[in-house]
Amino acid sequence: MMSTPNKKGRIVVITGAGGGLGTALARSHLMAGDTVYGLEAFLMDGIKELMGQFPKMNGFHCDIRQEESVKEGIAQFSKHIPQVDLLYNVAGICFNQAKVGLTETDIELCKEMMDVNAYGMIRVTKELWHYLVPGTVIVNISSEAGSIHAARRTSWYGYCMSKAAMNMASKLLSNELWERGVRVICIEPGWLKTDMGGQEAMESEYSITPEFSASHILSIVNDIDQIPPDQMYMTYQGNVLPW
Repeated sequence: MMSTPNKKGRIVVITGAGGGLGTALARSHLMAGDTVYGLEAFLMDGIKELMGQFPKMNGFHCDIRQEESVKEGIAQFSKHIPQVDLLYNVAGICFNQAKVGLTETDIELCKEMMDVNAYGMIRVTKELWHYLVPGTVIVNISSEAGSIHAARRTSWYGYCMSKAAMNMASKLLSNELWERGVRVICIEPGWLKTDMGGQEAMESEYSITPEFSASHILSIVNDIDQIPPDQMYMTYQGNVLPW
């Protein structure tokens, strides 16, 4: 039986908190009175800005590609917390030069995307394993690109494969953690007006801001008990996506 998560004063861990959706999620939780521990490999200025605005924002350098960096980053705060109420695995990468067909695909870039988008989530979750308690919610930021059933692309091999791998890992995590009362979900955040989304997303009327996406994701998390237990993979609006 899943416990309803505490909706006030939660302990929240967010990877990729220094920019884009990660920053938007951190800001939303901070405004709600939660304590946020942000992990970031490169955009530390974004975290420092939040720390200057919110006393409950805590930032730590962490490169999720490296197990030692994950251990060191999490060790800086884990001894000060009793549990993790919410874990957002947001950090991810997609290279523009990888949005190509098979004959132009660089396998090394595919490996790098897999290392961050799939294995990175595993490294962070593994390191926080003993802080996951009944009522904890793990939110893995996936993509519609990870859906095998709905795949229509003829390119983007590495990115699509990495997100499909994240989805599978999320399902295995959900199976393993279910008896502990921990919920795992995968969220497609929408086409975001961010650096990853690119100039086209910045200019399109069909893309959305990270803040808009984050507000919807928080609504899902706050009402997680209203979502059927077998519904794991969904859009930021709560619509089911096919595996």
